[in-house]
Amino acid sequence: MTSADLLTTLGTTCKQYGPGRLPKAERRDIGAGYALASAATGATLLFSLIAWSLYALGSPIGSDWEFLGTMGLIALPFVTPTSFISAVIVWHTLPSDVPYFGASAGVLATLGTYLLALLVLFTLSVVELGVTRQYAQLPEAAAFIGVIGFVALSTTFWLTLPVGAVSGIIHERVTPTGAKRS
Repeated sequence: MTSADLLTTLGTTCKQYGPGRLPKAERRDIGAGYALASAATGATLLFSLIAWSLYALGSPIGSDWEFLGTMGLIALPFVTPTSFISAVIVWHTLPSDVPYFGASAGVLATLGTYLLALLVLFTLSVVELGVTRQYAQLPEAAAFIGVIGFVALSTTFWLTLPVGAVSGIIHERVTPTGAKRS
C-alpha cells in the first residue's frame, strides 16, 4: 500500500466514521477544525499516557511526570475546543499559496491552540478576580498563566507540533481541491 493509498483510505474512513461526517465538515476550514481538534485530543491523551508511563517506569529524565500527565488531562477541555477554533481561523485566513500549506497551517493552528487556551484561562481568571473583587491579584494571575503556557509549550512541543503538521498535511490531501473555503 502506497502513502497515497493510505491517505485515501484515511480520508474515506474520516468521512464515514470520524469528523468528516460532522456538520459543515465539507467546508475546508470547518473540516480542518474537526481534523485538528481530533488530532489535538489524541496528542493530549498520548502525552498524558507517555508522562504517566515515564513516571511508572521511574524515568531518569528529571521531571514530575505524574504531575505533567495529570495536567494534560486537566487541559483537555481547553485544548479540544481551542484547537478547533484555531484551525478554523488559520484555514480561513492563511493564503492558500503559502508553501507547504497543510504543514504550515497545522503548525500555526497548533501554536494558536496554546495561545487561545491561555487566553481562555486568563479570561476565566479575570472573571473570577472580578467576582471576588481581588483586582490586585490580576498581575500575579497573568504571570502564573504565562508560566503555565511556558511549561505547556516546553514539555509538549516535541509531540504537538509534528502532530499538527501531519494533521494539516492529511487534511489538505484528503480534502477535495474544490472544497469551499468559507
